[in-house]
Amino acid sequence: MSISIYLEPIAKGAELVKKLLQDEFGVNDGNAQILYDNCVKKHFEKFKDTTYLLAESSYVDKVYRDSYYHYYSSKLSKYKRDCIRISIFEGEILETDFWKEDKHLELQDKYRGFIVIRPTDPFIIGRSIISPKVLKTNNFFSCTTKFHTTANGLKFTVEGFPHSSQDTETISCAETTLWAVMEYFSNKYSDYKPVLPSKIIQTLNKVSSERQIPSKGLNIAQMSFALKEFGFGTRIYSRQQYNNEFDSLLSCYIESGIPIIIAMENRPHGSIGHALLAVGHEKVDDAKIDAITPYVISDPILRAHVTGKNIVIHDYDSIKKDFIFIDDNQPVYQRATLDNPAAHYPADWHNCKVTYFIVPLYTKIYLEAFEAKNYILRFLTTGPEPLTDNSQILLRFYLASSRSFKNEVAMNATIQEDLKGLLLEASMPKFIWVAEISTKDLIKQKKANGMVILDATEANIYFNKPLILAAFQGKLVIFDESSGKLESDLLPLQDFTVFEHNLNAFDI
Repeated sequence: MSISIYLEPIAKGAELVKKLLQDEFGVNDGNAQILYDNCVKKHFEKFKDTTYLLAESSYVDKVYRDSYYHYYSSKLSKYKRDCIRISIFEGEILETDFWKEDKHLELQDKYRGFIVIRPTDPFIIGRSIISPKVLKTNNFFSCTTKFHTTANGLKFTVEGFPHSSQDTETISCAETTLWAVMEYFSNKYSDYKPVLPSKIIQTLNKVSSERQIPSKGLNIAQMSFALKEFGFGTRIYSRQQYNNEFDSLLSCYIESGIPIIIAMENRPHGSIGHALLAVGHEKVDDAKIDAITPYVISDPILRAHVTGKNIVIHDYDSIKKDFIFIDDNQPVYQRATLDNPAAHYPADWHNCKVTYFIVPLYTKIYLEAFEAKNYILRFLTTGPEPLTDNSQILLRFYLASSRSFKNEVAMNATIQEDLKGLLLEASMPKFIWVAEISTKDLIKQKKANGMVILDATEANIYFNKPLILAAFQGKLVIFDESSGKLESDLLPLQDFTVFEHNLNAFDI
């Protein structure tokens, strides 16, 4: 069977999709209109008006084929094996451009990803990778990685985050988020492998007392178990357990460039439960920084100590902002606050709250965010070299690979040479926790004037074992492994540009 090629501007997207559904899947005209309106239209509406669509028939999609052979092919109703792939370009293109060598670089520059249309009505949006650059509004930071694909025979590269709708039978919202997490990490790091729906089902059969398909969804424990089986050291956080710290911990992991699985629900008074991914946040403006209120320390003894020294601490993670979600019921890169995560849903969803989140951590990261943040808070306020009385600081906290961190330190011309030398020569594990010490005014300029670095592989927080280096308020503190003691020295610091390479930035 030959491949049919269709090329249209986004303005004719509705006609294109309806024709594809009719010609390739045999959908009648009325149902084709319904499928476009309910499934595809909301995606196209987010794309820039200059977008062009190149559609290819008879596309073999690895995710749908897996579901087809393990489920759909056994039904009496006949489901087609092939899908339709719609490649996305920003700016006008011609089909003949693909045949001209001098047009290849121009096509790559315009390429913005793809959407797969699968024959699983009424849920037809399949595996998709879309660059935020094609969106009408895209002023946010997000986890993204590069994917290699083809369009009309040519190889292309696109940077984005995986997205798909659930088909409600082989994959629900929970399985879709697991697939997207593994698709992202397997393309970004060689340590992980992609997983297909059948692999998720096979993995969860180990802990399930019922059949896995048709899918009835997964609970938090099942999703965490699957990620653990796929090679992560998973960590579950519940709002009930962490209370006032819950949102800031979630924000901290996002600032660390880790996509996290979110569970939102309106229980116990409703029946809605839904899983989605948080992968980024909006760009923070000065007004939101000005609105940060002082951090309230939960430990009464430490709170009294800080109050007595008139120290005011602001937590960057407490900023009220929109987060970027990958939601299988919504277009890619959906924005919403943690207070109202279901803002784009019908009214009966608006009472939904984020109740849990799951963090897929590298297996050797033993010091989690809650303990790390509390350790640094205590270290800065009680010593051995505490903040001076009447200090007002802002803490920006994140996890980073030491490899990426040292690379950015080496390239950062605003970090003074003596501090740069100490950082580059310091022995560090694969992952570190970093607390940048700044102020409201400095952080508006994306600058800090101090930092504390912790060993993310050290869960023993006693006797300052996690501390690698601290430099702030003209002082340097280093943990000496040979003596097991902290060594202090003077080190006047100049302001330096903060580390912003965990998330990728996109502008309007």
